[in-house]
Amino acid sequence: MADELGKLERLRQSGALSNAEFEAAKRRVLEPGSPAEDNTIGRAANRYVSFQMIAGVIGLIVFLVFLFTVFLPMMNRTTDLIPPSGPGINRAPVTFP
Repeated sequence: MADELGKLERLRQSGALSNAEFEAAKRRVLEPGSPAEDNTIGRAANRYVSFQMIAGVIGLIVFLVFLFTVFLPMMNRTTDLIPPSGPGINRAPVTFP
């Protein structure tokens, strides 16, 4: 155990290990049963999936706001501009020269 701690100290002094990495490695050597760090690949994957879900919900909200404030009112205006046609609509007769 002393040899491993000595190696870790030499690595830290040479700059190969940061202080945080040194402390985590020292904890692993001194307490083999306890987790040294909380930053595992699984936690990173969980954070990424959570980020994707939050971004998806925000995207959906932005889409719905755009749909109800811009697109649907514009559709109502365009249908109002189409002249009515069909039976019973009085139109002026068309004459050809």
